[in-house]
Amino acid sequence: MAGSIATPDLFVPVVLGSVRSNRRSHRPALLLEERAKAAGHRTELIDLRALNLPLHGQDDANGRHPSVVAFKETIARADAVVWLSPEYNHAYTAATKNAIDYLGRELARKPVAVCGLSSGSLGGARAVEQLKLVFVELRAVPIRESVYFSEAESIFDSAGQLARHEFVERIDRMLDDLTWFARALRWGRAELGS
Repeated sequence: MAGSIATPDLFVPVVLGSVRSNRRSHRPALLLEERAKAAGHRTELIDLRALNLPLHGQDDANGRHPSVVAFKETIARADAVVWLSPEYNHAYTAATKNAIDYLGRELARKPVAVCGLSSGSLGGARAVEQLKLVFVELRAVPIRESVYFSEAESIFDSAGQLARHEFVERIDRMLDDLTWFARALRWGRAELGS
């Protein structure tokens, strides 16, 4: 590619889809956020545990819940979104699905990067592929590139430092692809309508 396709005016939040107290995905999510900043993007970590969204569909008033409103507004402002879900029982997390069910037009014709995490060698690949299908239904545009955080317990050392530096290159390659789609689709939404 000629020149850098990163632009400082893209907003690319990272959604962390694990709510477990002993989760291994928090540091990888912070690494994704750090690399998005290094690429020149505005970003923030949307931690679904901290957000504590109510269960979708349980109560009609849930759509007006402050955490739901804040989540939807953040995704609506995004030019692209990075999603990280650990794989539970060969699928993405219930917290991730619950959050997605609150979204609609906020994701339409926007690119999404989907990343997985697992203790095994596949790095959440099954969860990633399933989650991409859900995003297609919402008219989002899942990109091909993903990061599969395999053998999650070995990614960071006991001091919390990155032990497997190959993930930096993988993340940066994914973000380059996501940036291209974010710029193209932002132009398309503005010029052609959403």
